[in-house]
Amino acid sequence: MFDKENFDWRKQPVKRDRRHEPLVEKLCTDKDGNKQVFRFFKDLMVFSSMVGYSKGKRKPLSTDTISIILDTYATDEKDAFVYLLALMTEKNGACLKDANLPASIKIFEEYCNAGLEEIQLWLDENPGDHIGIDTLAGKIFEQVIANEKSQNKIDNPEELDVGF
Repeated sequence: MFDKENFDWRKQPVKRDRRHEPLVEKLCTDKDGNKQVFRFFKDLMVFSSMVGYSKGKRKPLSTDTISIILDTYATDEKDAFVYLLALMTEKNGACLKDANLPASIKIFEEYCNAGLEEIQLWLDENPGDHIGIDTLAGKIFEQVIANEKSQNKIDNPEELDVGF
């Protein structure tokens, strides 16, 4: 039963699987004089969730997780990606209601988890790219090209089917 009186969206946990910590550390920390690829962990989480979504992959998290609160994402409006992915997945505006927020966060987490796996595969394929920036930039460029080729498919936004 949803307790609206005691619900605080800001304190909702957004988790990532602990097994991805070596990747997260590699891309988000300044080591050996190399600049980090992502300034904050949440930036990598947003990027990886978009990778997971673009690949059409979601993967449930293990029980060993690390979490940060949703308010951390909200400080620079990156919480919008949580809501966006839920809307695009559920195609129903009800996912934005407070009672459904944990389920919407779970969708984001699962896309993120799958995206982190995909990113790790990319980096494993390019062991010479010690920082990872060249590999990620190349994959982003590939996606831009693919988007350009398929642009005519979304020229009519009225055709998008999102129920409210």
